[in-house]
Amino acid sequence: MNDLVIDAARRSLADLVGARWRYAGRACDLVWLGFGPVLELPDHRGATREVAEFALHLQGPWRVYLGDERLTGASDIHLPPPGWTGEGEFDWDVQGANRFDVRAAALTTHLGGAEVVVTSVELDADGDLTVFLSDGFLIEARCGDSGREDWRFFRPGNDDDHVVMPPEG
Repeated sequence: MNDLVIDAARRSLADLVGARWRYAGRACDLVWLGFGPVLELPDHRGATREVAEFALHLQGPWRVYLGDERLTGASDIHLPPPGWTGEGEFDWDVQGANRFDVRAAALTTHLGGAEVVVTSVELDADGDLTVFLSDGFLIEARCGDSGREDWRFFRPGNDDDHVVMPPEG
């Protein structure tokens, strides 16, 4: 990958250091993680919405760890929640219906009462991202060769300075 692209991405990602992790959620198979102070921004309907200052969107291979324990990852989106008996239909895309949704809700509840902050960020030459956080949390986002966007870092409400891996083009 181009060294200039990686260097620019590292500079942008450095803004995450010290930011509090606020929440995790998803739309379809796109996972969003919010960091930093909560801001009120206009939405597309003219109302307002609350979002964290920084967003990390994940669509490629990714995982969240607490110490050595894997809390959740990309594959959880397509798996039924714990305790599912196999009765009825499983539709992973229904909000709250998959393993990720259950784990993300528990994680967001935990984050609401804890000061989990980014302690450092590493981006390697291949575009693989590792976010180190306090209390033993770790987020890994890998940059593969799927032909689609694996992860994106940006400030909601700001169309400039999006870091996209792999880079477009």
